[in-house]
Amino acid sequence: MKEKKFDILMLFQLIFAVLVMLIGTYGKVTENYNLLPLMLILISIMLLVMGLREYKRNQSLLRGIFLLCISLYILFVAVKGIMVN
Repeated sequence: MKEKKFDILMLFQLIFAVLVMLIGTYGKVTENYNLLPLMLILISIMLLVMGLREYKRNQSLLRGIFLLCISLYILFVAVKGIMVN
């Protein structure tokens, strides 16, 4: 069984995941959803990092591109949400 290495991309993914969970919990508890676009941007960055990790780990271009496209779409929605408000 191969050991999983802890790399810098995994660290970034964990940091962004914790930030998303903190902002989501804060928004739910206080019922203040002004930080939702920031949370979407952080989710977008997290998915981008996941796509890079997937490509680096398996050399699977299809999964990496799929996660990259999802990341860009979420980033577009977040920026559009910021522009509307």
